[in-house]
Amino acid sequence: MKAKDQMAKDAGKKTPPDLELSVSTVEEQGILESFFKLPHAEREIIRQLLGEFNPQQAGIINVRVPFGAKQVKERRKFLLPIYRLIRYHRLVFNSIADGAFRSTYLPWIESITLVKSGKEEELELRLNSNYGKIWRNLKQRLNQPGVRLKSQYSSRLYQWAKQYVTVGYKRVSLTTLRQVLGLKDIRDNSGKIVQEAPLEAWANLKQRALDHALREINEHSDIELELEFTGRGSYRKVQSLGFRITAKNLPNAKRRLS
Repeated sequence: MKAKDQMAKDAGKKTPPDLELSVSTVEEQGILESFFKLPHAEREIIRQLLGEFNPQQAGIINVRVPFGAKQVKERRKFLLPIYRLIRYHRLVFNSIADGAFRSTYLPWIESITLVKSGKEEELELRLNSNYGKIWRNLKQRLNQPGVRLKSQYSSRLYQWAKQYVTVGYKRVSLTTLRQVLGLKDIRDNSGKIVQEAPLEAWANLKQRALDHALREINEHSDIELELEFTGRGSYRKVQSLGFRITAKNLPNAKRRLS
């Protein structure tokens, strides 16, 4: 059976959450990308929940509802991001099991409790308590400049390039660049390919991954990354690339995303 057929077959299966899941057994980048795909309002709610989370305490926040039942439009607008977090937005885990590539989708918020006291209303939001290891890892990494990049390709390329800032230049083979960007075959423990590498053609890789990553890194990180050299072999096939890597003046760098 082809990988795509196997994936389609497995898509209909429900994968129960692994309560002992550790960061090393999931695609960490998928978690970060899920976070930065959230709209700004929802992202800030998760940030607040992570701020309250620690090993001894679940992430819980109380949000006062400032609009009464008669203020329908204002109330709906205020509550919408909160309810979207539990109904629509999902945290994505990627894993390999039984020779197949699996994507598991889980709610960010475990529960929403409406608390009424007289005319006052509050919502108690609780972070999904089954994934403490994930929250600890995400909380630690959110302050790193590279993690503020929305695209998985941008974040991967940033983490790689950051190592060579003091050198100022780095030349790599196209094969190595594909590994840096995470564009490689996914195999199970036996070595069987369960998902082929995406963006096989150079033109697709450059347009859909590299160009976008360079733009985002240069706009939103603390380094400047430029593609200076493209080495070609037989039939003008791209074989290697050279990057110029320089540190920005931090006060002028756009270090946060909206």
